[in-house]
Amino acid sequence: MKKIGITGAAGNIGTTHTEALRDKYELTLFDLKETRGKGSLKFIKVDLAERNRLNGIFKGLDCLIHLAGNPRPDVPAEVTIKNNFIATSYVFQQALEDNVKKIIFASSNFYHQGSVSEALSSRSKRLITLDMPPTPGCPYAESKVFAETIGRHLSYLGMQFIALRIGWTVPEDDPSLYAGEYMRAVFCSKRDLAQAFLKAIEINTGFLAAYAVSKNTKGVFDLAETRKKLGFDPQDDAEKYF
Repeated sequence: MKKIGITGAAGNIGTTHTEALRDKYELTLFDLKETRGKGSLKFIKVDLAERNRLNGIFKGLDCLIHLAGNPRPDVPAEVTIKNNFIATSYVFQQALEDNVKKIIFASSNFYHQGSVSEALSSRSKRLITLDMPPTPGCPYAESKVFAETIGRHLSYLGMQFIALRIGWTVPEDDPSLYAGEYMRAVFCSKRDLAQAFLKAIEINTGFLAAYAVSKNTKGVFDLAETRKKLGFDPQDDAEKYF
């Protein structure tokens, strides 16, 4: 894996990964707006929901990190449908047509939205495992389940697909600024997030779902399978910031 594309490169997670990967791989950045600090990196301005703009856009890439989409669960449903359902399906189809070997998809802890709520309300003490059924409760969460389902199909067609169910990464990298039990349970530091994506780039697999969260004392996710299959070893703990 030498040539890597990053969609949604101008966002919080996108800029984090650009910095973490720029000295290791040949990057191409995709976004609707110019990315900060891209320097000499190749940048392509594109609306991924416009299908006719995507023809051949991913040719030559070994791996595509798909971060693009609206990250807010509270936006109108039509915004999520356009940016998270339609755009993602177009991106995945074009990546297949352009012979991209691997997609790393920014899934979310919202894949387990209902289960996380139950765990935080103390109705369940059981840690959430990767194989538990999805429990989406909003269009944003549903879009993550939708994308992972397409990813599994792509793996049947020979593409490697890794869905990283990301916790909550914030620009300041300090969970104490966003106090609450939810943050303390699902926080993911930028250092841990970068490690998870690096592991995903280097691993040789078919379809793999894994957690990208820090080793939080008050965490709700069982990281055992992620550690075993992805080799991800998170270093940080939200409690150290409080």
